[in-house]
Amino acid sequence: MNRLWSALLPELRRFPPAEQDRALEAARQTALDLPELLGMAAGLVAVTALTRYTLSDAGMSSRFGAAMLNFGVALPLLLALLGPFHLRRLRRGLREQLARHPEP
Repeated sequence: MNRLWSALLPELRRFPPAEQDRALEAARQTALDLPELLGMAAGLVAVTALTRYTLSDAGMSSRFGAAMLNFGVALPLLLALLGPFHLRRLRRGLREQLARHPEP
């Protein structure tokens, strides 16, 4: 998993391996800024609009099937639209840590 994070977050490689988990945890505590909040809200609205469906006089099993299909469509859309904002926040948090404690 650390390889995936270091590929997605190049700033993480600047921390010693023993400190990377702590640095990533601290980066997760970074507050969202306004562009991230607005982008995530817009992404959530877009996914909600794209995954709306209506069923007329459908039985319980067809409603459940439609809901599961809808979930299967919504999850990758959420990941694609909201994930970049999460990564942006993590990268910003790591850069802030590096600015406070420069490399030796």
